[in-house]
Amino acid sequence: MGVVVGRAIVVSGTPGVGKTLVATVLASRLGLDYLNLSDLVVRESLYVGVDEARGSLVIDEERLVRRLAELLSRSESDVVVDSHYGEIIPEELVRIIFVLRLNPAVLYERLVSRGWSVEKVKENVEAEILGVCTYNALSEHSASKVCEVDVTGKEVEEVVVELLDILNNVKKCEVWVDWLSQEFLHEFIIKLLNTPTNG
Repeated sequence: MGVVVGRAIVVSGTPGVGKTLVATVLASRLGLDYLNLSDLVVRESLYVGVDEARGSLVIDEERLVRRLAELLSRSESDVVVDSHYGEIIPEELVRIIFVLRLNPAVLYERLVSRGWSVEKVKENVEAEILGVCTYNALSEHSASKVCEVDVTGKEVEEVVVELLDILNNVKKCEVWVDWLSQEFLHEFIIKLLNTPTNG
């Protein structure tokens, strides 16, 4: 038997879906360490530059993955990792990836209330409509490790209970959210696509 290595329980999703709150409560309930990838990138300067247009850092994936592998190998238990780009964690270091999904119309209101630019709001809401975080997770990891959870209208505690049920095999881990098939969202999606952005 080899060394016991901690693995990542990833909480992913489009910015604004509530990852950080859910991930911190989940870590607390499981008695595990919590790690926010964006904070780690900033704290340890694991980036190669700044994307001026998006107002975000361009991460140094190679160094970040190396650092994550190091941190996880030092941990005797799993670690709850909070990130919208959690798919970059190597397959062997991932136990499960929870992709939190939120009704795009609700996400839109939430991001607007944060004072984000029209471009940034639109880009993130479109990513949620298309399930970009799920797609990225599935392109890098076994489908059996990727679980979608619709958090719309749910309290943090309800969401955490759902994640615990999936971890304990009480509830099935599956990819099932499809906003494009929801008729009640069609009008919102058309309106969003026609929203002009500067530039």
